[in-house]
Amino acid sequence: MRTSTPGRPRRDGFTLVELAAVLFVLGLILWIAVPRMALLGEPGRDAVFRELASASEAAYDAALFEKRETRLILRPDAGTFEFRRADRADDPSRPRELGPRLSITGIRVEGEDRLLDIPTEIRYRAGGLVPEARIFLSDAGEGDRPTLWTLRLEPYDGSLKILEGTVRDDG
Repeated sequence: MRTSTPGRPRRDGFTLVELAAVLFVLGLILWIAVPRMALLGEPGRDAVFRELASASEAAYDAALFEKRETRLILRPDAGTFEFRRADRADDPSRPRELGPRLSITGIRVEGEDRLLDIPTEIRYRAGGLVPEARIFLSDAGEGDRPTLWTLRLEPYDGSLKILEGTVRDDG
């Protein structure tokens, strides 16, 4: 039980200044947190790159050690990719989204540019035979200009090397 001292009024609530300060701090927290929370449902660039890289190495390993062909199917117009085993062509498709910020701007397989309005297959053939390929991407990210990326498929181990910019040739 609160008692008041004689001559002093009893103070049970908050002042207007205290309420304004609390509302200001809450507004500041929401101003910072809400844009980041809006991105929670969509995959980020690094997550997509990691997923592509790990799936590429797994496809290479299956081609090399299990003699099983796997295909990387890129659909630039839909913004999706998937890895599909050649011996399971009847499996329902499970394409993965690149996300709303990433878009494929070009595909080059064995030195030949591919059209972007049709799906492109990159085959990981039995015995570990993989063509040299590059996937060019644009990230509409947070800056005022999009960043450009190149994913270079290494034919000798199936790994994806991530290069900043559009790197058409290494020479």
